[in-house]
Amino acid sequence: MSSPSPKLEFVSTADASCRGSLREVLLSAMPARGGLWVPTHIPQLAPDFMEQHRHDSYAELAEAVIAPYFAEVLGPSVLRQICQEAFNFPVPLVHPERLKGTPAERLAVLELFHGPSAAFKDFAVRTLVRVTARVLGNDFPQLTVLAATSGDTGAAVTEACAGVPGVRAVVLYPRVGVSGVQESQIARARPGVVAISVDGTFDDCQAIVKRALADESLRRRRPLLTANSINPVRLIAQVPFAFHAKRLLASGRRMGVVVPSGNLGNVGAVQLARRMGLEVAALVAATNTNSPLPELFATGQYRARRSNPTASNAMDIGDPNNLARLLAWREGGPSVEAVTVDDRATLDAMRRVRDASGYVLCPHTAVGWKAGEDLLVRAGAQLDDVVIFGTAHPAKFPDVLQAAFGDASASRFPGELPPPEPIKIGNDFEAVRAVLESEAGFR
Repeated sequence: MSSPSPKLEFVSTADASCRGSLREVLLSAMPARGGLWVPTHIPQLAPDFMEQHRHDSYAELAEAVIAPYFAEVLGPSVLRQICQEAFNFPVPLVHPERLKGTPAERLAVLELFHGPSAAFKDFAVRTLVRVTARVLGNDFPQLTVLAATSGDTGAAVTEACAGVPGVRAVVLYPRVGVSGVQESQIARARPGVVAISVDGTFDDCQAIVKRALADESLRRRRPLLTANSINPVRLIAQVPFAFHAKRLLASGRRMGVVVPSGNLGNVGAVQLARRMGLEVAALVAATNTNSPLPELFATGQYRARRSNPTASNAMDIGDPNNLARLLAWREGGPSVEAVTVDDRATLDAMRRVRDASGYVLCPHTAVGWKAGEDLLVRAGAQLDDVVIFGTAHPAKFPDVLQAAFGDASASRFPGELPPPEPIKIGNDFEAVRAVLESEAGFR
C-alpha cells in the first residue's frame, strides 16, 4: 500500500469552498451550493498492489481498495468487519464456455448479481447501511433511508434495511417500467420498508427525492439519508469491481471495461479506479436510448430528456445523477466513451449469445455485450480482453425474456416473490412528504 492518504474530506463539484466530513455528507447528501460530493484527494495505490492482492478474497481486496477512503474514519477493524459482512457472496468472471475459438472468446461477464437482491447494487447499499450505522452511531434513534429506483436500487435498499431496528427504507419507483420480479423485491410487506408506487417516470421519482433531501424543515423533523448513487459512499463501494476483474485475468493482459450505464455511478467508479492507478485500456459507458451521455460526448451539448420505457428498464434515465462526478474524473484523465444500444440490438444480443453458448444475459448486460462486441472491432489487437459488468440476474426480467426468446422462464429466479403491497400515489411531493413525516415503517 502507498503512504497514508490525507484525512477523508469531500468537496462539491460545483463549488470548491463547499466541503464536508463523511458524517456531514451522510446527513446532507447534496452539497448546499449544488453539485455532488467527491473526495478532495484521490489516493494512489502502490505499483505492486494487484500482485499483493491477487489471491485475496473479494472482501479482502475490497477492503484494501477502499481503505484509503474509510479506514481512518472507521478504524481498520471496523472496515474489515463491514467488508466481510457486506461482500459475503461470490463474484465470478464468466467466459461462456462454448464461445472459445470465436471472436467473442475475448468477452467475459463479471457477474455482480449473486447478492441478496440479485443485482450489482447490493455491494454499494450493504456497505452504505453499515457505514452509516457506524458513523452516526446513536445520535439518531430513527433514520430514514430514502431512494428513487428504476428497479434494482430499490430492491437492494429494501433488502439491506428490512428489519434493522431504528431504520426504515422509503423507496419510490415508477408504476410502469419496473418488472414484476423487481416490484416484488421492492414492495413486498416487511418491517422497516415503505414502498411508494409513483404515477410517473424514474426521473419524476428522483426529482421528488432530491426535493425532499433539500427540504430543511422536513430534514429537521426526520433525518433523511439517501441510498441513491448521489451518495459518494455508494460509488466508492463499487470501485473494487474493476480491480477484481483485472486480477482475474492473466497478468499483463490489456483490459477494456464496458459498463451498462444509467445513473453513471458504476462507470464513474471505474474511472475513479483508473485515477487511483488501475490500468484499464478502454472504458465504455453502454447506454440505452434514454441517455444524454453519447450526445454530450459527441457534441459537447447536454440535453436532459424525459425517459421512455425500454427493455433495459433500470437504465431508463434521461438526467443521470452522477454526470458531474464522471465529468470531473474524466477531465485530465483517461478517456471514456459512450455508446447507445437500442432495444432491437439488445434483444438480438440476448438471442445470439444464448443460441451460441447457452448463456442468458439480462437486458442491461446485453446492452453491455453488444457494446463490447463493437469495442473489440474498433480496438482490434489493442485489447486482449473486454470485461462486461453483469448487472442483474436475468430472471428479474421475465417480460424481456419472453420478448427475446418466447420463454419467460428461460432463467429462474433464485428466491421467493410474494405479492407487492406498495402505497400508490400520483406524481405528488406532498403525498411523499406526508409519508416521510409519519411513523410508517418504524417498529
